[in-house]
Amino acid sequence: MGVDNATVLVVDDHPIVRRGITALLTGEPWVARVVEATTIRRAQEVAVTEHPDVAVVDLGLPDGSGLDLLPRLRRAVPDCALLVLTMERDEPTVRACLAAGARGYLLKDSDPTVIISAIRTVLDGGLVLGPAVAAAAVGGGSAAGLPPALARLSPTELRMLAMVGRGARNAEIATALDVAEKTVRNRLTRVLAAIGAADRVQAALIARDAGLHRTGPP
Repeated sequence: MGVDNATVLVVDDHPIVRRGITALLTGEPWVARVVEATTIRRAQEVAVTEHPDVAVVDLGLPDGSGLDLLPRLRRAVPDCALLVLTMERDEPTVRACLAAGARGYLLKDSDPTVIISAIRTVLDGGLVLGPAVAAAAVGGGSAAGLPPALARLSPTELRMLAMVGRGARNAEIATALDVAEKTVRNRLTRVLAAIGAADRVQAALIARDAGLHRTGPP
């Protein structure tokens, strides 16, 4: 279920970027408040006092890397969804951010509508990898054929994993498969255990590594 009346934290030291995102979000009916921070220290303070539902984080901050901020935000506000919005697109950085808890990674030159959609998607529990960083996130793809762990999955489970790789939410998977959302949650729990994924983000990366996100119906 999506979150309405959301509080969004925007962490960026560039006034134009920060205020531009704030201006875009102000007109969204699901956004109640937008709060801003320009440093890691200030972002931590704001997170504690404002309890944001989603945070949009740049990596280049005056007092350190936004990568260091991600786990701190997770500890301060465990339910806060994290989206990285930056110009850095190298593979180690993308993977490190996802491992640190980011549910999305997008480049600043993305279309404004894409940025707003990405914020809403991670807020709703989805995964977002911008087209320009998807290749970096999967490290250039995988060898032909499915890994043994994936080969043991049923066709339905493979389709579910493929949809996770495309960033689909449980409700969307349930609709596509014509099953209850609870069934999707239960089966995905078993799928994650079967493939050795610690969480949904890691499962999505495994699906992308295997090329599943490019196959099958939506």
